[in-house]
Amino acid sequence: MATTSFSFKIGQFECLVVSDGMITVPDMVTPKPFNPADPQSGLAMDVNCLLIMAGRRKILVDTGCGHWMGPASGKLRDNLRAVGVSPSEIDTVVITHAHGDHIGANVDGEGRPVFGNARYLMHRKEWEHWSDRLQAEADNPKSMLSITRKNLPPIRDRVDLVEDKAIVLPGIKCILTPGHTPGGLMLLISSGKDTLCCIGDLIHHELELARPELYAMFDVDSDAAISARNRILPELADSGTLISSCH
Repeated sequence: MATTSFSFKIGQFECLVVSDGMITVPDMVTPKPFNPADPQSGLAMDVNCLLIMAGRRKILVDTGCGHWMGPASGKLRDNLRAVGVSPSEIDTVVITHAHGDHIGANVDGEGRPVFGNARYLMHRKEWEHWSDRLQAEADNPKSMLSITRKNLPPIRDRVDLVEDKAIVLPGIKCILTPGHTPGGLMLLISSGKDTLCCIGDLIHHELELARPELYAMFDVDSDAAISARNRILPELADSGTLISSCH
């Protein structure tokens, strides 16, 4: 993002896209040897989080990278404070899925919740998937799973597991989109004549809009991810729905 935040309205909802900074990932378009420490070896990618304000309610979608993925990322808390929002004001955090760049600021370096007054919403299938993986795989500090291990179990008593089409509050609905991960969520925000879809990681690159058969190496089930894009993207285009993307 050119700036650290971007504000807009969806009917009664005040919305704010807040930058968490940048990460470098393998280039899905022109594969080449990848070194996470070398921005020239991969694809620079924004990490954005969505804040939805409804009266006194403040709902955050994902928590970004935290301090786990390099100095160019992990800017969410500072950028929230820059627009006058304290982490303690967030009452709900919706986790679209549990990859490290979406849950990295669940806790700080001492394992303390960053958003200390928030309940977390997560699809039941997503929680079960990552819980099973964490139990099956030994801790490896060099693995991306290490970020999940540090940021998911510590918030267990704060997590409300939901099913498809769960209502966050009137006008905000969760939609299950398996593929990228088994319990990945989109968020549909509707008020008056306005509709916004926060698509999570349905896509990672603008080329996927034209070529949904492309897929990121991080897709757990690439066939299901392609199927979801083939189904959901035309529906959103036909309805004229505004899209908010994490990347």
